[in-house]
Amino acid sequence: MKSTRYYNKNAAALATQYDAIASGDIHDIWKDHLPERNGLACDIGAGTGRDANWLASKGWDVIAVEPSSAMREHGMSRSRPGVTWLDDSLPRLDKLRALGYRFNLILLSAVWMHIPESKRERAFRILSEMLAPSGVLVISLRYGTDAQENTERVFYEVTASELLEYAKKRSIAVASQYRHADLNRAHVSWETMVFHMPA
Repeated sequence: MKSTRYYNKNAAALATQYDAIASGDIHDIWKDHLPERNGLACDIGAGTGRDANWLASKGWDVIAVEPSSAMREHGMSRSRPGVTWLDDSLPRLDKLRALGYRFNLILLSAVWMHIPESKRERAFRILSEMLAPSGVLVISLRYGTDAQENTERVFYEVTASELLEYAKKRSIAVASQYRHADLNRAHVSWETMVFHMPA
């Protein structure tokens, strides 16, 4: 996968970039949707483990899923207790699914734009099947890129309406949608969508 090769090649520089921003600054807009009781969370596309460590600091047990070996090794070297790492990737998530867990929280931060449109509905179905009753799914959508970024990292166009349609088919409630600017780049913006699995 081309994007995985990019992250392996540039892991050190990307780790410095990612870890310079606190998870709380990124996820503050949706943190009120965190389940009241800590439980089992999954951070898919965990990168350096920044967000997995943030959740672990709040008392969550976290499985950090990351397909880039270099990013995963960096994350494992800085992991908090309560974070378990797994080499796996969307859309199939075969290794994660084989564990048989149901998650109270699944987080996809800056991941969805790497999935081709033809594979997204299946990916959403798999994610929803891993949610526990009353579980929360958080997906951030990236809008905007430049030619060099897209050539190296492979970004696909994403829309909120697509996710809303998938959620409707799976009978999952859309709790909130937030549009927000990127913290550093004027040409990039985000939309974070929070879904609740019925009890």
